[in-house]
Amino acid sequence: MKLLKKTLVAAGVATALLATGAAQAATLNNPSTAAVPTAGKAIVNESVRTVISPVATVVTLAAGEQLSIDDSITFTLSSGTFAAAVVGDLSTLSGNGTFALVSGGTGSSSAVFRVTAQPNTADTITLAATATVTGTAIADSAALNVQVDMSGFVGGAQTALFGSPLTSLNAQLVPTMTAAVVSATGIFDVASGFAALNGVTATATGATTSNAGTVTTTINAAAAVNTTTTGAPLGLPSVNKVLITVSGPMTGVAAISSTNIQASSSAGVATTGLGVVATNFTLDTANNVATGTQNNNLVATSTTITFAGTTAYDSSAYTAVASMLSDVAGGYGVNASVGSGTLFAFSRNGSSFTTNSFGSLNKMTVTDRSGALGGAGADGAIAITAFDAAGAAVTCTGLTIANVPNNGTTTIQGSDVTTACVGAKRIEGIVNSTTILTTNTKLTADGATMQSGGNNSTSIMN
Repeated sequence: MKLLKKTLVAAGVATALLATGAAQAATLNNPSTAAVPTAGKAIVNESVRTVISPVATVVTLAAGEQLSIDDSITFTLSSGTFAAAVVGDLSTLSGNGTFALVSGGTGSSSAVFRVTAQPNTADTITLAATATVTGTAIADSAALNVQVDMSGFVGGAQTALFGSPLTSLNAQLVPTMTAAVVSATGIFDVASGFAALNGVTATATGATTSNAGTVTTTINAAAAVNTTTTGAPLGLPSVNKVLITVSGPMTGVAAISSTNIQASSSAGVATTGLGVVATNFTLDTANNVATGTQNNNLVATSTTITFAGTTAYDSSAYTAVASMLSDVAGGYGVNASVGSGTLFAFSRNGSSFTTNSFGSLNKMTVTDRSGALGGAGADGAIAITAFDAAGAAVTCTGLTIANVPNNGTTTIQGSDVTTACVGAKRIEGIVNSTTILTTNTKLTADGATMQSGGNNSTSIMN
């Protein structure tokens, strides 16, 4: 009678699936087939996950479904292995079924149970949460799935029962936190000789402070709840364990500051900070980095950079990387890159020109159109860089070029450039003026040919 009943159920389920494509007959408590599957537990990547105690996997048989003696039910982990014996972990929440572990278990990714006493129909079978799992093999941000296979002999043939295999999303690994970086921009002003930022009032000493860039760390809710690992975090990461590293040219930087920063070494050891101010990042000029730890992980770290105004600064960018240091007290491990982005981006408002056709018979005229020359910075100075036909830089020796007068013109003779910059084919120039007009003229036996261009930043002469 039991065999006939199982045969009819199995045949009925198979027919329904074939005819309608219906879902599995038996159900799981965390089915991965759900439109938005919900993990039984969320485990943070940075937790110590040598051992994970996953949520129980609960199989609910449909009405009329029943396992028989010597049928089997197999639980298979998608990654990791069982870390402790699962004998006795399989149980029925109602009814009188009993099961015995016949293979797998400790050290294996699967556990196979045999039915030793038949459970009631429409029963609920549970692999208890005491079946701990070795979690070191589970990748960051990956899922721990458990596949359930039920099988038995139907009509003398081994048959998958009740819609097997079924898959549950048992646990989901998630990052402790993420970080977003929003950059501040600025322009090094030609009027200051590119020593100060345009539009930002300099101090009496000439130092200039930028607008604020921000690093915002967002902590995953799983960092405080639903973690089930040995040494699992019990709450938020400890303060001063989230390190912010700013990278970029540090020569001439007077300070990088934030009220949410404790100056520190790259290892997170607190220091007095640049200028003996704890809220200034610690500056490492040799390696062009600055470091500090957050005082509060729940608020944005609004950061400014101050330039001393002692040198001309090039166009440059400063990146910020948020990382997690070892946090033994909080129960978190290291994460070298929680998030990163450009914190500051600076340009220059001078002008430039380039030409890839310049020889001894050429001459380049540069005319100021800004009408604002005459200051210490916007003095019309011209600097030349030369390259050969292969693109390699060419050394220029003894080349002197007169400054462009206000609304006036300076001529650069090709013979002077080719003599000073032997092998030059392409030349590029930077002019301390916000607007220029450039003209490249080549003398020929039939006269002169001319190309010209005007610009606010760059003129390209072919």
